[in-house]
Amino acid sequence: MLTTKCFIFVADYQTNVIGTNNNLNKDSSMELEILESKKGTKVVSATNLYHVLKLPMAQYSASVRRWLRDLYEFSDGGIRKPQVLRDYARRPRPGEPLEDYYITLELAKLIALRTTSKVKLKYARILDTVAHNGQMSLFVQAA
Repeated sequence: MLTTKCFIFVADYQTNVIGTNNNLNKDSSMELEILESKKGTKVVSATNLYHVLKLPMAQYSASVRRWLRDLYEFSDGGIRKPQVLRDYARRPRPGEPLEDYYITLELAKLIALRTTSKVKLKYARILDTVAHNGQMSLFVQAA
């Protein structure tokens, strides 16, 4: 029963593609696909995030496992590990050799900032802006 709910959770997504300067690009190395459910949940796929951050594909599996095991400081005020069906969900891709996941925009932003990518700040800002419905976070409380 849990698997069925997970599949329904990830099956009904519409795709929005955000590229450089918020234009659609034919260059697939610069596109960030943001998926949105009927209920309004916005996510990105782990493979797409990894690709746009221009990280080496040979280390994909190890990196994604580390992303899902690490501790992050989430906006709900807690320092915790990502939780299944709250921060990420497995993306069903039968026949594909790589495991893929749907990742919430907040977790994707935290992951992007932690990577060694040269374009991490650009995509972290895009993810933050889309997560806040186009509004920049200007008034953030200091810790």
